[in-house]
Amino acid sequence: MGTVSQLKRRSHQEQATSPQRYVRVTRQDHRGYVEFQFSIGDPSLYLEMTLPPEAFTEFCREHAVRHLSDEEARRVDAAEDIWRYGVASEEKTDVD
Repeated sequence: MGTVSQLKRRSHQEQATSPQRYVRVTRQDHRGYVEFQFSIGDPSLYLEMTLPPEAFTEFCREHAVRHLSDEEARRVDAAEDIWRYGVASEEKTDVD
């Protein structure tokens, strides 16, 4: 079995000078785990992650994240649609 790395705690100074970190919760799975997108600086470039609820809360606190609003999430989805399909989601007519 592998080892788990310990997160280095960032000082208040480091948090103030580093790029904003974002979280977008996408769902909670059947075991109660939180599935979410985590990004640094640009919400449209993200990692998909899954953590137990307590670990998710700690992760968000340690990274001083800002949760994306519904409007920001829609903009991320629209940018992804343009990249993926060449058109924004409201312009799609038939996608297989």
